[in-house]
Amino acid sequence: MEISKGRISLAILLMVAGTLHAQQVIVNTVGKDPFVGKTTEVVYKAKEGTWTFQGFNNAVIKTTYKPADYSRNEQISDAVTVKPPAVGTKVTVAQSQTVEWDNLTSVVVQREKLYYKTGKEVKVKSASYFAQGDTRGFRFQLFNDEQIFGGGERAVAMNRRGHRFNLYNTASPDYGLGAENLNFSVPFFISSASYALFFDNPSKGYADLGLTDKNTLEAGFSSGELTYYVVFGKNLDEIMANYSSITGRQPLPPRWVFGNFVSRSGYRSEEQVHQVVGKMRQDNFPVDGLLFDPSWFGDNVKGSMGNIDWVNMQKWPNPKQMLTDLRTKDNVKSVLITEPYILQNTKTYAEATPFLATGADGGPMMVPDLSYGTGGLLDIFRKQSQDFIWKSYKKQVANGVSGWWLDLAEPEKHPASMMHNLKDYGVARPMGADEVHNVYAHYFSKMFFEKYSSDVSDQRLFLLNRSGFAGSQRYGVLPWSGDVARSWAGLKSQPLVLLGMSLSGLPYIHSDAGGFAAAEGADPELYTRWLQFAAFTPVFRPSGTTLEEPYKSIAGNYTKLRYQLLPYNYSLSYDQAVWGRPLMRPLYYYSFADSVALKAEDEYLWGDNLLVAPITSQGATARMLYLPAGKWYSLANNSVTDGGKYINQPADIKQLPVFVREGGFVPLWFSKDTIKSTETFNSKDITIRYYPSAYASTYVWYDDDGSSTRTLERADYELVTFKGITEGKKVTIDIATNNPNQYGKKFKRTFRLELPVALAGVATVNGKPVDAGSFGKQPDPFQQLSNEFLTVEFNGKPVKVEITLK
Repeated sequence: MEISKGRISLAILLMVAGTLHAQQVIVNTVGKDPFVGKTTEVVYKAKEGTWTFQGFNNAVIKTTYKPADYSRNEQISDAVTVKPPAVGTKVTVAQSQTVEWDNLTSVVVQREKLYYKTGKEVKVKSASYFAQGDTRGFRFQLFNDEQIFGGGERAVAMNRRGHRFNLYNTASPDYGLGAENLNFSVPFFISSASYALFFDNPSKGYADLGLTDKNTLEAGFSSGELTYYVVFGKNLDEIMANYSSITGRQPLPPRWVFGNFVSRSGYRSEEQVHQVVGKMRQDNFPVDGLLFDPSWFGDNVKGSMGNIDWVNMQKWPNPKQMLTDLRTKDNVKSVLITEPYILQNTKTYAEATPFLATGADGGPMMVPDLSYGTGGLLDIFRKQSQDFIWKSYKKQVANGVSGWWLDLAEPEKHPASMMHNLKDYGVARPMGADEVHNVYAHYFSKMFFEKYSSDVSDQRLFLLNRSGFAGSQRYGVLPWSGDVARSWAGLKSQPLVLLGMSLSGLPYIHSDAGGFAAAEGADPELYTRWLQFAAFTPVFRPSGTTLEEPYKSIAGNYTKLRYQLLPYNYSLSYDQAVWGRPLMRPLYYYSFADSVALKAEDEYLWGDNLLVAPITSQGATARMLYLPAGKWYSLANNSVTDGGKYINQPADIKQLPVFVREGGFVPLWFSKDTIKSTETFNSKDITIRYYPSAYASTYVWYDDDGSSTRTLERADYELVTFKGITEGKKVTIDIATNNPNQYGKKFKRTFRLELPVALAGVATVNGKPVDAGSFGKQPDPFQQLSNEFLTVEFNGKPVKVEITLK
């Protein structure tokens, strides 16, 4: 619509809905009165459709366009659970029409183009709707130096600009570096210009990020409501906080998620399971979980997928007893694989038939080209289908299963002619596969989460699922990166894949450590390098390989380091659950200003304090890596390096370059006994390693019981805050808790304040000198050296510790 200066006019109709006093402002092109007041939405009637703008209390704007000639407006995504509140709004008349909200975000309508601003600065420019054939979507003009991140699972450079991605969850077997379309499409794209776009449309589509036109971002969809959100933030941390405030954050996982998982292609009998666990114990490898691949429901996966029960009672004579013994005697949790397909002639097929997705004729549609046989796909969108499948899962939970592994749920085979019934979600017509494909796995995760919350309310959900949609994190999903090749190209792809997913709101992404699709020959160097990297990812799940020395000992050291870091790693789950922070963070997480950090895309921060530089090249004995400004300590030997530059870091097969930020606190778990699992973790006796810095720093350590489902809701946890600064030879550390009332005769903590420098043997606690017996040296098996520490008893009252250095 062309708007000239001489005839700018505005009419506003105010409508009050119900007792909530929800206000809708309708903007037409006649009249002249501006509007100031609270609204839930502002509607702009264009020539060929209607734009609706909704502001949030944080820096988010929702935009929906309804073309006059478009009938497929159903919204089947539940990615956003927060409804826009009534917020202070001002609509003004100038050379264009401006809608501004209380948080100083605004949208400007000018000549049928939309401009989104924070304050006076345009962040998103020239947004417009387009229709081309059966595709409808939006275009945005990009700034010249703008970089684009996110978009889900993509094995390409972190800066996605210049790519065109399919928005269609796709299984890609044996993939490596360069694979653009994988299992988890998330239409959420972050710009280095301090905003993000989330397209809340799960239908089959695409995102062209400057490939066709280098200055245009275009997203197109085949069906569904045409909605996008603009999310503002000065850095990634603010953007992720604002995005996750509307799509949800990951609930706290069980603490054992951060342990070691034994995973291989098939345990074929109870005897073999006990042998594997026994061998791990014999070799002093800690273990927390064992994953049962398809052999648990049939001797041959062909023809047995969908049994969802133990079939061969000779090989599995007493599954309940086996699962109970694993959990109670070995402290090993059992995780069973399952799939959404139910093959013909399986135990459950006849009963499942009414709950399968259909063809155009309304009858169950068979998929003949599954690698496991012919069968149907569960129509997970029906409540009855959910109830049906949950009966089988609940039976195994009662048997002692602790977690589930949902495979093939893209779905891997999903014919376009297959139809799904979404009447339970308010959709009157049958919907085609391409309309629902990207939320199929998401709804499966939702079903698991809701059923667990209802029927297994005392247990935090453990759910592996390699596919889903925006918001799947809300349902506790632990995604893995699909069938990555067991090759160096496969390993090179993983930092990019995992960081891309982390910036797409899926914080527990991880890979089959070592790769899934096996190569012709074993490569112990590749496997070792992969495990070193995986030790600093959200889930440590080696994909089984037998190692000989020296690789076995190296893998053992990094597995044990994983457990040593348990209190640090578990605290990251609180950061996610409360603030929406990913566990893996790119070096530029807190600022886009460091242009060098933007290019160092195969490094990352594990939490705030650890910097990890994976080794992904065969035969490497060193690697170039970038350290941001400041001093950095080597985790391996405590040496100090000045940052703000690239360094050539030695890295033989025993070493993964990991650095600790100066001023960083790292809580560690040391035990006099051999650590066998996370079950023996004792949070009352923790080592807190402080890396000295002349700059003041703060760290918050989170602790709870590791299992209760309503921990945050009930405030049944503790946050211990450590503040540190080093002035000359004096280190000052302040300790305080948010929950002093739990301390008393039966509860106190012992902190060993450990420093990677020499101590003078002189210290005070709250101004009083400590005796020499409070000092000690502690061997670190990973570092193969000893660090000095001061023991401090903490009873919940604030403590000020001053330590003199040599």
